[in-house]
Amino acid sequence: MTVPQYDQDILWEPLDPREAVEDTLASLRVDGLELDEFGLAIMQRIADGEVDHDEAIAEILACYRK
Repeated sequence: MTVPQYDQDILWEPLDPREAVEDTLASLRVDGLELDEFGLAIMQRIADGEVDHDEAIAEILACYRK
């Protein structure tokens, strides 16, 4: 598959952060996974628009580097 073909195969792009978070959490649950309190708090902040995904990743990495 070429890059242009891949770009056209995106099935769903969330319109707002809350929708993206809900879909992500549902996907984790389907796989039998759950986030801990820290993970849920970060996801809530993303849903509320307080942080974007890059900021959330930086916070998570900083936590685990301590």
